[in-house]
Amino acid sequence: MHKLIAVVVLAAALVSIFGPGAFRGRAELPFGRPEPQLVDIKPGPLGVDDFWMLVDHSALAASADAQLDDLRTSLRRLTPEQIVDFEKLFTRVLRESYSWNLWGAAYVANGGASDDGFEYFRCWLISRGRKVFEAVKADPDALAAVANDGSGELEFERFAYAASEVWAEKTGRDPNAMPLGPRAAFSDKPSGVPFDENAGELARRYPKLWKRFGNR
Repeated sequence: MHKLIAVVVLAAALVSIFGPGAFRGRAELPFGRPEPQLVDIKPGPLGVDDFWMLVDHSALAASADAQLDDLRTSLRRLTPEQIVDFEKLFTRVLRESYSWNLWGAAYVANGGASDDGFEYFRCWLISRGRKVFEAVKADPDALAAVANDGSGELEFERFAYAASEVWAEKTGRDPNAMPLGPRAAFSDKPSGVPFDENAGELARRYPKLWKRFGNR
């Protein structure tokens, strides 16, 4: 009886402090991670702001796998046509970031960057969200401030296939049949002035990046 009274008193105290959600495991609990809210996309064609809202939301995830799960969950709420819009916008952003200046930054940060490696780097950069993408696109040396300190390369190839995979789920078609895949984002040559692989030139062109990653 005394134990039962103690439990009731404790329950009442928890409710008075934390509210009626104290026993439901919901986001209002003052401990643990809050439950993520899904992005609300309006019907109709997907715009560039919608694209970045979905990416920014996924970027809050704690790991690459969790980010892909978040993005796929958001994409599954869209129509097949909207998913194609997302893919087209992703392709456009890839194309916008196809520059020698950014390629050189990826080369320094990753200790080298092939054609495919540079594409996977841009997938990673896009996955970091709009604010980071636009800052590094405008000043590639700013990558030094946002790159993680891990030993892994700054690449995220799988991010490029999320939309086509979800589109295939919804349509029952092969993901390669989706219009305008990410590999169509290449123009013949990157924009801007090519970088020199000479260490001295790279250090002058990307002083902040070289200070962090030059030994790679």
